[in-house]
Amino acid sequence: MQGPSRLVLPAGAYLPTRPPRQGRGTLRLTSSDLAVASRTELLAQGWTDWTLRKAVQRGEMRRIARGWFASPDADQRVVRALALGQRPTCVDAARMHGLWTPHDSDEDRLHVYRYDDTVALPRTMTAHHAAGRTWPEPDAVASLLLALEHAIRCRTGETAAVLLESAMERGLLDPAEVQQLLDRTPHRYRSRIGELSTASDSGSETRVARWLRRRGLRVEQQPYVERVGFLDIYAGEIFLEIDGHQHHAGEDAFERDRTRDLTTTRHGLQVLRLSYAQVWRRWEQTQKDILAAMSEVGAFGRRKVEQLRRR
Repeated sequence: MQGPSRLVLPAGAYLPTRPPRQGRGTLRLTSSDLAVASRTELLAQGWTDWTLRKAVQRGEMRRIARGWFASPDADQRVVRALALGQRPTCVDAARMHGLWTPHDSDEDRLHVYRYDDTVALPRTMTAHHAAGRTWPEPDAVASLLLALEHAIRCRTGETAAVLLESAMERGLLDPAEVQQLLDRTPHRYRSRIGELSTASDSGSETRVARWLRRRGLRVEQQPYVERVGFLDIYAGEIFLEIDGHQHHAGEDAFERDRTRDLTTTRHGLQVLRLSYAQVWRRWEQTQKDILAAMSEVGAFGRRKVEQLRRR
């Protein structure tokens, strides 16, 4: 796997230690996460069948399927799946686990897994078939590992790479655990994912870095520039800063980005800033623009980087 860049500019600059990544998700989703619980869970928590019936009568709880109950504020995607005897998985479950998930033309469909092929599903659901005749897990939503297994087989190699790198970025899986997951994956699925990086901060960065590497460019992620901090990517002799969110994070983030831009400009570095929309909604045109920028200012950018490396 690719790791963070060792590029530090100027050469004598002090490289601060990147803060350790804190877990921002979970490997399994519980009733407290989803406001959905099985009868078995509720009985273990001290409920009785009598108190459950009373809660349903008062509208505090509703029975959504045999053995399953939900609070009024429950995730409706989970409720909809359980009502049909299914459980969310794949990219939908990954999103519920807190992973960065990409814009997808199939995002209106709910991915579920089941073992009973006799149940007819609506067109708004995509089925993943579970092996055997029993549920592989007791949870209402697939565990993170099961969801990733399904996503690797179901989605494109790029989407699988985004999810796997997000799991590492959020501190939910370490590189060794991701490698173990890939080792269990059939080659025809694993080969389309390609090399992964432990340095991506967002799915947008994963998409751009992955595309650049596949074009044969040397890609350095998270290079450090003094008084600027870590930048997302250095490739083709220019730096790229990539917005990983659909909407800007707010005025403070905007002002911080402008300050960084001023400092990189004073260094003479060439920085191309990409928005979420450019990466996910106008990607074909954005690829052309990136290559054009590299062609037009790459030589100048290389000279500036080399000057800073000699300081």
